[in-house]
Amino acid sequence: MSKGWKHLLLGLGFLGVALAQAEAPSPRAFFQSLLEEAGLRFEMPAGFREVPVAANPVLTYHYAVQSEDGQLEIRYVIFPLSRVRIDYNDPHSSAPEPDHLFTLLFPSVVNELSGYGPSQTREYPEEEAHRLFRADWAAAAVFDVRPEFGGGYTEALVIAIHKNGWADAYAIFLTRDLRAVVDLIQHNQAALAFDPRITGEAP
Repeated sequence: MSKGWKHLLLGLGFLGVALAQAEAPSPRAFFQSLLEEAGLRFEMPAGFREVPVAANPVLTYHYAVQSEDGQLEIRYVIFPLSRVRIDYNDPHSSAPEPDHLFTLLFPSVVNELSGYGPSQTREYPEEEAHRLFRADWAAAAVFDVRPEFGGGYTEALVIAIHKNGWADAYAIFLTRDLRAVVDLIQHNQAALAFDPRITGEAP
């Protein structure tokens, strides 16, 4: 990895910390402000409740909900592209555009959460990404999650979505048995999606 890309990854990490540390009257109010800035909408999954955001050394996240039985927790991360500042010092190539970062950011997030362990990933077909998330691009990955992030949870499914000019966002589903909660995940996979009323896209 070139020095330029290393600085890029560090910059994105600092972005997450800065967003999480911004003052807000409540976690939900702060999350709502991020949603509006990123052109997103969020629907609280039925049977879930808000849980505190816990500091961890792996990945800063901005909001979390948990099923009433505790079998599934969903953590949300939002990177509004308007806040991305790229510190890129490779003299042999130009800095990437913020809209092109998702191809680097997604595997980086997966590697951090899995501790560079094995994962299964797939990209959504373009039509499905738009239908489910109103996104220009979407992908998912399944892996065993690092205990420093997962706490008592051991398995994770990450859904990443991107919309040009707006944001990258992540829904991180944490559980002890993905097979046991697959229906619950499918039902709530699009709780976070881009909002055409904000982005100006035709319904």
